Amino acid sequence: MQKPAQSNKSNRDISQPLRGKILKNAVVVAGLFAMGLVMKNVLSTHQKPREEVKLNDYISSIGGKEAEWLARNIYHEARGESWDGMLAVGIVTLNRVNSPYFPDTIEDVVKEYKQFSWFWDGMVDRENDRDAWRMAKAAAAEVMLNPDLPIAREIGDATYYHADYVKPYWSDGKEHVATVGRHVFYL
Repeated sequence: MQKPAQSNKSNRDISQPLRGKILKNAVVVAGLFAMGLVMKNVLSTHQKPREEVKLNDYISSIGGKEAEWLARNIYHEARGESWDGMLAVGIVTLNRVNSPYFPDTIEDVVKEYKQFSWFWDGMVDRENDRDAWRMAKAAAAEVMLNPDLPIAREIGDATYYHADYVKPYWSDGKEHVATVGRHVFYL
């Protein structure tokens, strides 16, 4: 009877990829937590004076879930766009959160009835393109952490956009502010 071949790897070597994944996940969680701490200032127009804001207010106001919804919206709406195109979609999503005419959270803005086609098209919504998903998450973080981006000045307070190959019924009643890539933006 022949003995099975033994691996040259020690148990420590085998667990190295697992340690790398754990470390990577810890860094992601820490980053999302940090974004949550900053986002109260970005998303809320109803801020308390700075001295009254407590850590728990930040944590409860927005967490990793909101960043995930913003990244999902950017991914599904603008994954084929330039970096500025992805940022512009994220900016409009946040503009809606800040507007009294739309829901108060990113998730609720995205899920609002027939506002974003990817959510209401009846298809399974998966982020299968890893590179595009990484870009969408990076764009979400950039928009959430840097409200003074040059593209944000160009987009301004726009709360509507559509692809340039469609002409929605509502577009004639809105003020055109910019075209970025394949998307046309309106107030």
